Amino acid sequence: MKKISLGVSDFAVPAPRRGSIDAHSGFGRGPQTGIEIHLKIQSKRAIDFPLVYKSEVSVTQEFKKDGYVFEVGGRMDGFFDFEKPRIEEIKSTFNIYDLLRNLKDKQDEHPYCLQLKTYGYIYWLQNNKIPELKLHIVSSRNGETVDLDLKLDLMQYEAWLQLRLEELVHEVRLDEKRIARRMKAAKAFTFPFAKPRSGQIELIETIEQGMKDDRPMLLQAPTGLGKTVGVLYPTLKEALGRGQKVIYITPKNSQHTVAEEAIEKLQEAGASIKSLTITAKSKMCFKNEPLCNPDYCEYAKDHYTKVAENKVIEQLAKKRKLTYRTFKKIAEEYQVCPFEIQLDAAYDVDTVICDYNYVFAPRSAFGRLARGGLVQEGRPNLVIDEAHNLPSRTLDYYSPSLSTYNLERMREDAQRLPTKFRKDLQNLIDTCIAVVKHCGLAGQTKAHQIAAPYELFLNQDAELKTFLSSYLSSDVDIQPKDVVMRLSFYWSEFTSALEFVKAGQLDGRNRFFTTFSPNPAAVKITCCDASDMLKESYNDYAQVVAFSATLKPFEFYSQLAGLHSKDLKTAEFTSPFAKKNRKILVIPQISSKYSEREKNYPRIADAIEKIASLKHGNYIAFFPSFDFMERVLAKFKTPPHFLVLKQERSMKKEHIEHTLDQLKQTSGAHILFAVQGGVFSEGVDYPGRMVIGAFVVGPPLPNFDLEREKMREYYEDNYQAGFDYAYTYPAMAKAVQAAGRVIRSETDQGIIVLMDNRFIQPSYVKSMPQDWFENNPQEMVSQSILKDINDFWTSTEAD
Repeated sequence: MKKISLGVSDFAVPAPRRGSIDAHSGFGRGPQTGIEIHLKIQSKRAIDFPLVYKSEVSVTQEFKKDGYVFEVGGRMDGFFDFEKPRIEEIKSTFNIYDLLRNLKDKQDEHPYCLQLKTYGYIYWLQNNKIPELKLHIVSSRNGETVDLDLKLDLMQYEAWLQLRLEELVHEVRLDEKRIARRMKAAKAFTFPFAKPRSGQIELIETIEQGMKDDRPMLLQAPTGLGKTVGVLYPTLKEALGRGQKVIYITPKNSQHTVAEEAIEKLQEAGASIKSLTITAKSKMCFKNEPLCNPDYCEYAKDHYTKVAENKVIEQLAKKRKLTYRTFKKIAEEYQVCPFEIQLDAAYDVDTVICDYNYVFAPRSAFGRLARGGLVQEGRPNLVIDEAHNLPSRTLDYYSPSLSTYNLERMREDAQRLPTKFRKDLQNLIDTCIAVVKHCGLAGQTKAHQIAAPYELFLNQDAELKTFLSSYLSSDVDIQPKDVVMRLSFYWSEFTSALEFVKAGQLDGRNRFFTTFSPNPAAVKITCCDASDMLKESYNDYAQVVAFSATLKPFEFYSQLAGLHSKDLKTAEFTSPFAKKNRKILVIPQISSKYSEREKNYPRIADAIEKIASLKHGNYIAFFPSFDFMERVLAKFKTPPHFLVLKQERSMKKEHIEHTLDQLKQTSGAHILFAVQGGVFSEGVDYPGRMVIGAFVVGPPLPNFDLEREKMREYYEDNYQAGFDYAYTYPAMAKAVQAAGRVIRSETDQGIIVLMDNRFIQPSYVKSMPQDWFENNPQEMVSQSILKDINDFWTSTEAD
């Protein structure tokens, strides 16, 4: 008989699954909060009952059904060896009475109750005694406790047990079919193009060998190599061969399209694979606010019941491609949550395309995407696109701030609330403002480091949650961007990060620090290094392949992306395009250093004007900041027949698209003034003659402020490269990305002009692609730049 092991929490769920999406539903794997509460209670029990109490008591029991053996295992939170034995499960929550009410209403089907009864049933089977069952519920807010006694009705439990075992047999057989389908697809898997691009075969072979050697990979591959297909093909084939899938993540939703197109190419070539792109909850939600509460949302109410009764997941499993519209349509039909069925559907597909958030964010899907079946061996593969964004993106997850400016704006918005809530919320916001202001040290007029007063923030968080609970249980009509919702999330995001700060202080690495800025008053947590959190996320995956056109130096990215190890495989692939189609030049006489900017503004403007005048077409000038850009633009003399375009500090999607449409009119001539790291410098394609030249004005070093200097100190202490890690390498990633907007295909021709002498300094050169020069960066310095560029354009016309 085939043995299948599963934990009590996965085993003890309603059969069929029932209930609503709710904080107290008991479904899913939640964040690891409440551990301290468990340990505190268990320690007290051990002192109060030293002879009869044991904590974390392991139990296992086998159940047989239709040729399968289900081995169920778990650990009882507490066991009392009284004359009548007692089993205790500890559950912590913010509002214990809401949970208690939920449990009393659904004792026969709530997962928490079923888990405790399962421990009781296993104890009865093994000891022939029916134990007392007690749920000990603890408030995470104030430590208040309440107990719920449960009764183990053997006939009732065994009726549920038979239904659950039948369900599990059905799940196992579906898993076996899915694995067989994937393994069959792997055998028939073929590359979608008859003739791979130059370098693509090398990329594929590198990945295949890396997976064979079980090594994580960090790969730099330029535009034009066909890297998306080149990475997906081997990683997906290997995963399918094990009956597994691939999770493909990007930093922006706009970048999903490239991965989707690659999947379509594989499908057109005959690959029998299912694909899913995850859309953000805010875009999927039918309600004004994406709040999963059955009292507020009819789609959350009885969600699990409606999904089971209408076989929604089974219907989705029959579809080859699952899109935003697919989920919205079926969710509307059955009045269920479109976002939740999207995550459930990810279980059956072969490729999941989604944002970094779903794998790395603290408030993520808690491993649901990587979850395997009951008989699923191994783990899925993880592909990280645009991986140069990973260090900064994950630092942002753990670096929230609270500002009195934002809180005061929320106080103004509170005026629109119904009278019965308005005053109480304004008082709460006033207290929030006072807590933030309290953080500053007396007499300090500049930003300074502080020790955050944890208790003040946590106590205020508790008050806000109490108010939110009352607000949501009322009949108030919740509008989009509801101020109560915004305030609650804004504050709780900060207090959640405080927990990481507190934990981080225990290991002595000081990855976190907190600063206070006085005008306006603001407090910010800064994370210098999230590599440990990233490493923990990688444990859910068999293979990790991270790639980008900008990943040098590898040492920097591997360490801050949590991939640094002796097993890491790194590789750089050169551009497949002819070098004769591209001219890269450095103007070292220009400086963008802060102390030298004033005298260089006119020089930069003059250089752009003269170089652009040599060839009619579209150019983009990329600057370190908006202020810098505006100062140069004020000195700029537009060449004849050229039109100047400008990136605004805040641009709506329609404005961005209009600007791109103007560049697509290649019969005209435009110079777009933009910033490095902005919407026009990353994740956007300029094919053909859409852009024939890029001016990259200086490496965009971050501001020299208290926060960045504290990061520099951390990197110096831990990696012996403080300035480069804090300033040089993050700046060069943006500069190289901006330069990469030119030459997007084998027929493109264009120039890249780097303006600043730092572009030929060793620490900056480390970040450059190896094919930018042959032996020495001085090769990019021209003694007669206008003549060299003019000669280049003449040579392209001759071709």
